[in-house]
Amino acid sequence: MDKTLKREELATLLRSLSAADMAWLRQRLLRRDSAALLQDTGRISPQELLSAESWLWERAAAARGPREKRPRLRMWLIFMLLRYAALRLVEIFALDSPDLDLQEGVIWVKGPCARTVPLPLAVSRRLRRVLEDPGLFPAGREPMRCDASYVRRSLQECGAACGLPKGLLSARSLRHSRALELGRQGLPLPVVDIFLGRRAGPGQSGIVRYDPQGAQRLLREQLQRERPMKTSARNVFQGRIVSLRQSGLLVEVILSTAGGLRVAALITDESYRSLALEEGKLVNASVKAPWVMVETGAPAAASGAENRFTAVVERVREDGMVMEILAALPEGSQICALQSKNPDTNAPLRAGDTITVSFKAFSVILSLD
Repeated sequence: MDKTLKREELATLLRSLSAADMAWLRQRLLRRDSAALLQDTGRISPQELLSAESWLWERAAAARGPREKRPRLRMWLIFMLLRYAALRLVEIFALDSPDLDLQEGVIWVKGPCARTVPLPLAVSRRLRRVLEDPGLFPAGREPMRCDASYVRRSLQECGAACGLPKGLLSARSLRHSRALELGRQGLPLPVVDIFLGRRAGPGQSGIVRYDPQGAQRLLREQLQRERPMKTSARNVFQGRIVSLRQSGLLVEVILSTAGGLRVAALITDESYRSLALEEGKLVNASVKAPWVMVETGAPAAASGAENRFTAVVERVREDGMVMEILAALPEGSQICALQSKNPDTNAPLRAGDTITVSFKAFSVILSLD
């Protein structure tokens, strides 16, 4: 009875407010809700998000044939668009091939909340490598079209396999987690709303004004350069620890990225204890570009580098002293190498050349978010 009376009194008070007072009240409530949103600890953690992403990718990789692999990869693609683009399921299902410019890292969303959504370039490259396989996703078809109930069941199965609480992994929670992530990166809340395709509520259009073109520019600058951490190192790999092995003063740490890349690092036992490392923990592995070695042609049989990957050259820049090589790794991420220029020993490299990149485990620096 008391609650009903209080609600009636509140309704009477709201009806008595002027338009200016209502706008002020909405502004205060918006700020309070936004502050609470950014302090919410009930979201899906980065470790849990990476675990789910890895599980879906590994499940697709373990498929026995195209008929089994196609729906699993489609589910991985839908998860990536929920995770990084924060699209609604209905928006994902409506996507057509021309709506995806994965070379530039943007998605054109149609419908009532039409907008341009930028993606981190590393994510865009991974999506492109999957969608460009004509055997799995023929041109001219809607690549994301599927049943919403299948997506919900798949997310529930993924969450259970990753040990998440029942119901935590959903399209809504992934979209919410992305909003929190962007807010904590320092993006203004009106810009986050533009990214999510949220419409201003009644009376809110005058509360916060933000130039749409400026917001889009800020989103592209922020998201397309998004890295696990801010560092001067050009090469940063984020992954879960899958193996720890101690030998005397040294500890070998093997981490696996969401795309399946395995990176080995050697650190001291003191660093191991200070970082409190354990299997399953999310870490960042960074390697400075001068520490990355490049081999052309067939890789040498003997090498002292524990981390060796085949890559395709994307860009070469050089001056009179150094040569910068940017190459794409098999799972879609990039690696940068910086070498002293020596015409007698350096073979000319061009975009499209296949190379082998390597770096020693001692060259890998581990850090936490």
